[in-house]
Amino acid sequence: MEDTASRGIQAFIADVVERGGRAVRLTHSRRNPVQVWGDDGNSCIVRVRSKLSGDWQARKQDESLDDDDTGSQFWVFVDLASSPEEFFIVPSAEVADDIRAEVDLWMMDTPGRSRTGHHAIPLGRVAHGRGRWDLLGLAGEKDPTRYSDAQRAKTAETLAAEALARKNARKRPKKTPALEDEVVDTRLVVVADFGGYRLVARFDPNTQSLEIMRGPMQGRRFPDPTAAATAVASHISGDVETCDGREFWRTEHGERIPMGQNIT
Repeated sequence: MEDTASRGIQAFIADVVERGGRAVRLTHSRRNPVQVWGDDGNSCIVRVRSKLSGDWQARKQDESLDDDDTGSQFWVFVDLASSPEEFFIVPSAEVADDIRAEVDLWMMDTPGRSRTGHHAIPLGRVAHGRGRWDLLGLAGEKDPTRYSDAQRAKTAETLAAEALARKNARKRPKKTPALEDEVVDTRLVVVADFGGYRLVARFDPNTQSLEIMRGPMQGRRFPDPTAAATAVASHISGDVETCDGREFWRTEHGERIPMGQNIT
């Protein structure tokens, strides 16, 4: 099934063409940048965020334009649940300012939080950008004959191929240098499901330390399972959580029982 991001980009590119412009997806970043040429020949870079329901998702780090490796001038928020799709176009600087203000309030609520993680953007914060095609140098009215069925199929095929390539790249194992001895990690693999995330970690029974291998806070090492569970749950929820690590983390295989039942 075509993913939401690709569907949103396809819908956006189609609308750009039907309004007399041109658009090409760029591949140097995972943040879904698209280069757009208006009917006057001028171009700009936009970041496309798409949703089928709920809020659009960004990152708290998007509060800084310095963290935007796409060099975008605008964000385009695509609502795929509308028929036809709706597009909300907002300058990147304005999006960054808005996220920064919201993160400031979130930090004030509980000092000591980290300015990282997912950040939801509801419709009300971008509604003023509905249909602002003029910001991209495009006509308000569109001509569907400009974007043929063949072009639409080609765009969908290209985006699907890119999505498959990214998925395969994530699955592809890293090559081990032939002259190096293979290092076997004997730590116990444990998992947890929290806030819509699947977390994978490794627990060292000798030191009691636990390292998060996949999911939010990946790469962080904690002195014990409870410290890890409490930290990652608080990071995901955006609130202060208290967790029992030996109940939170579960064995990877079989019935996935709490790790506390397997480890003394």
